[in-house]
Amino acid sequence: MNAEEKAKMQDLMIRSITADPLTVQEQKELSDWLNLEPGNRQEYDDLLTFRSLIKQEQVNAPDVDQAWGKVSQRIGAPLRSPLKISLFSGWLKYAAILVLLSTVGLLVSRNFYSGPGSKPEQTLAAVKPGSHHAELILPNGEHVKLQDQAPLNISGDQNALVARNKGNILVYATGVGQEGYHKLIVPEGAQYEIILPDKSHAWVNSGSELTYRIDFNNSAIREVKLVGEAYFKVAKDKKHPFIVKTDHMDVEAVGTAFNVIAYKGADYTETALVEGIVNVTDKQGNKQRMLAGSKIRISNKKINTLPGLEKTSLAYDDYAWKDGVFVFDNMPLEQICEQISRWYRVKIVFSNDGARKLHFTGSMQKDKPLSTVLRFISTSTNVKFEFKNSTLYITKP
Repeated sequence: MNAEEKAKMQDLMIRSITADPLTVQEQKELSDWLNLEPGNRQEYDDLLTFRSLIKQEQVNAPDVDQAWGKVSQRIGAPLRSPLKISLFSGWLKYAAILVLLSTVGLLVSRNFYSGPGSKPEQTLAAVKPGSHHAELILPNGEHVKLQDQAPLNISGDQNALVARNKGNILVYATGVGQEGYHKLIVPEGAQYEIILPDKSHAWVNSGSELTYRIDFNNSAIREVKLVGEAYFKVAKDKKHPFIVKTDHMDVEAVGTAFNVIAYKGADYTETALVEGIVNVTDKQGNKQRMLAGSKIRISNKKINTLPGLEKTSLAYDDYAWKDGVFVFDNMPLEQICEQISRWYRVKIVFSNDGARKLHFTGSMQKDKPLSTVLRFISTSTNVKFEFKNSTLYITKP
């Protein structure tokens, strides 16, 4: 990577954790770069720890050299003046400002506790992020555990290979001639990826179930049943439509990429279209065509007519979860906590309505502990967190 490309990545990192949002393409470029090598992700994580959205007029101009010394001590970097490093000076100055803000008490340490007589970090340390695991129910009723990095072969009739678990991906064989259905159950605190017999990919989010035929690629219609959330990248096949069926909405495609949210008991079902074209049909038979870059939401609480439904522009935060990232773009704290609750397997209770309606912007890798996520949110949101008896209480003072 040359100096110009490196500088661009530094700029994208800074913008991604401030109020200057990235486009879908820019966020994809940043995600690809973060996944390229561990050092890139570590550099990004160093910034995330100190994020703040405080307005410029609320702080005095910092002593950059002094602040960078504090940054160096925190992240273990050599003690060098950022003024001597022209390429990264913008990022280093920003990091310095973040450290100065942290020294005046903007970190979450003042905003949450774990109950009388306990230390927050000791209690929250037990709340780990989710991981890659799932359970597969076979046609004969057998339950098979799928674990990250645990190789496993799944056989069908006459010991023919049906699927192989490789890393954190379940990969199906093609043309195996098997019959029946598989159900993939992804519990809260997990996500899993599968490659179906037709080479379509499905990323299945926490608290979700996906049901599909084993002879998927030999069927006239490629049909799956979803409860929860999943991102699909559909292999092109105009002769065999790909249909995602949910309780309130069906999504039909022939070769596209889209995200579907259909949690049981939720207020709405939603489709966000990233590539191509899909047709969405409600349970009254109303149909609507969607174009890439849009999303459509249907209420689960009342009968809707599709042409009158809410349609909005697609953003990366609609499907960033599949890349292992939390992305919140001016999102209500109540909606953010729905994601946090499923991923960290904790119950969340709002002590007052004021906290529910607060909005937050930022992004963070999903492999961080809950305590880090709370720090991140607290840097720019005036709330108090209390964690006790496996429940996170959120209050706006």
